[in-house]
Amino acid sequence: MRRAAYILFAASFIVFLAGCATSGKEMLRKEKDPIALVSVISNYDINWNGEDPTNPLTAGSSSKRALRAGPDMALISNTQGLVGEAEVLFRNAMANSDMIDLADKETVLNSRAYQEARLNSVQMRTDLLTIQKTKPEAYRFIDSGDKNFFTALAGETGIQRSMFLQFNFTKMMSSGLGKNGDYRAVVDMKVYILDSQGKTIFQKTYTDIRSIDTAKVSSGAYSESELMALFKSTIPDACQAFLDDLVK
Repeated sequence: MRRAAYILFAASFIVFLAGCATSGKEMLRKEKDPIALVSVISNYDINWNGEDPTNPLTAGSSSKRALRAGPDMALISNTQGLVGEAEVLFRNAMANSDMIDLADKETVLNSRAYQEARLNSVQMRTDLLTIQKTKPEAYRFIDSGDKNFFTALAGETGIQRSMFLQFNFTKMMSSGLGKNGDYRAVVDMKVYILDSQGKTIFQKTYTDIRSIDTAKVSSGAYSESELMALFKSTIPDACQAFLDDLVK
């Protein structure tokens, strides 16, 4: 009896979430007023998908030889510059669509409400117990639980909705043996949008979006510029997945 009640509750909850997602999409399709992009974050280290972080200090002799092939070769990369380019690519994708109108960046980031918003202490941590996050310059680690922020931003700028964007960048082998062969860049992108009361009206994660092209890796070493090029060609695909989802 208890099991049947649990199954009924779980099924009802799934239907509820699906209904919320549908109503959120309908709202985004109908209401074209600007949305404030208030947070863009990503993981800091670009690891191999599903694997522990690479430690360059434990690299073997073959990996060290591969690194000497050129100054561009690397065993581990970070997203410090990539996350800023991801924000630009996302903005460009939205600007080229008729679905999402993002509010002026300076109006949002220079607002008093934004500058005084509560910060997410977890995202700001840099210790070994958490996965380090990074963000584009000028952005802050805004706490989505600070409902006063959304009300203050709406009162100051008239912008009624706010968007949070979270990327996860990894790489995965496409062919070969071990870390020798071809690999792809992988992008996960989470989008959530809240209203002026801090209520979530849309939330979805677009996962396992892989680069069409591949690049070479030898003994775990790869060209960092080639890796970044793979990501820059894949991020627009993640943006398009979001836009396509809104019309379903």
